[in-house]
Amino acid sequence: MIRTTRLATTVIAAGVLAGCATGTPAEPDPSDDRSDDQTPCIVGEWKLDVPDYSVQSEAYVLGLGIPIVDFAMEGVGTIRFTADGLVASDIDLTTTGTIVAGDTHVPLNSQSSYNGTGDWSDGDDLSSIDLENWANVPDPAVPTDPSSPPIPAIDYTDVPAVMAFCTSKTLILQAPGAPYAAQWHR
Repeated sequence: MIRTTRLATTVIAAGVLAGCATGTPAEPDPSDDRSDDQTPCIVGEWKLDVPDYSVQSEAYVLGLGIPIVDFAMEGVGTIRFTADGLVASDIDLTTTGTIVAGDTHVPLNSQSSYNGTGDWSDGDDLSSIDLENWANVPDPAVPTDPSSPPIPAIDYTDVPAVMAFCTSKTLILQAPGAPYAAQWHR
């Protein structure tokens, strides 16, 4: 049972990383773009599309053959990009479900609450941004349950370039090689 739980936890944890996406995400509708604004599209505050992120996470986990039922992800996430090159995120997500291995049912209930900061700049092409100095800090007010598996943070540490598709209403971020993307909305 412990081996099954650890394997499933590891796979779920890998899938919960932010900036991850199955295949190539759909690009936002370019007709949504700001055409008269000199401010880069990415500047401003964005809200994580948690339902979309949850669906992608569940599909990824099930695609790996992890026996989980009643998978759910709830919470909130924001990311803010400033015109002077700063980026900050605040994430509070709870992942739940039941890992089923034969007659064994192991509940999963893991909260992940933290903020991250760094510097951003335009990438080498129009569909990427460069990130530097990223750091994540866990929320000290959220107790860590030692019996609950840790879920990795949306973390861009050591990820120098991130795919970024942006319109005035939608932002899609995906780290290189990540299994699914994080979609954000204004």
